[in-house]
Amino acid sequence: MENFTQNEYAFASRFKSARRKKKLVKKDFEKQLHAIYVRERKLFADKRNLPLLPLENPYQQGWVRYFVLREDVLRSPEAEFFQHLLTKINTYKYSNIKSFSKKVRKKGKKTIVEEHQELYQVCPRQWNCEKFGLTEKEKTYFTYVEEWSETFDRMLRYYKFNEAWRYVLRIRPNIITHKKAIDEVLESELQWIDNRITNYDLRNRINRLKIGFSQYRYYENDEKSKYIDPNKNKSLQEIYQDYVDEKIVKNGK
Repeated sequence: MENFTQNEYAFASRFKSARRKKKLVKKDFEKQLHAIYVRERKLFADKRNLPLLPLENPYQQGWVRYFVLREDVLRSPEAEFFQHLLTKINTYKYSNIKSFSKKVRKKGKKTIVEEHQELYQVCPRQWNCEKFGLTEKEKTYFTYVEEWSETFDRMLRYYKFNEAWRYVLRIRPNIITHKKAIDEVLESELQWIDNRITNYDLRNRINRLKIGFSQYRYYENDEKSKYIDPNKNKSLQEIYQDYVDEKIVKNGK
């Protein structure tokens, strides 16, 4: 057995096994994903905090519908109380049509119906939330509701305002008076990050790393056009029929 010097032993001890190398590569890649995730969130926060700039020439963009106090409630002693509550449960709906109507197919026929709008339904997480700020007196005007939703296929739980008759809908022009400031450097970096995540398909890996699972993707919609297989989900008979039709077209018959 050969005798190694101290320097030779130190040099040999720095060699890494294949398993350790693979682990270090994975760890370094996860650090890069974490850095991309942190930077993207920081850029989105900076974009959200950009100031609003006033427009020289304001313009109208459709209509807006919202709730206001009814005339008799506005003259009552509790007008201030219900007006303050309205600031928390008011909802706004926008439309290009002043009538706020849409076409709905019923029994094979298209009929025009008015779009439905309700006061905000308070979710259980907001019920005792200090930021939402419902007072004890305001809570007495709500009722806890549980109902099954066919759309979401789950039970919905929320608090509904009992005296919706105190408010009525009002429609006014939606006037655009300000626009969001644009930071070209910020937008360019956000686009670069988005391109990198999309081109290397990193979104699901980032989600697994940060929240523990990847969100469900609709691959039929997300698939790039150059990777889409035209024969996907086709039977052999359909593929053969396409082949026959193509030969007929080429032969000019």
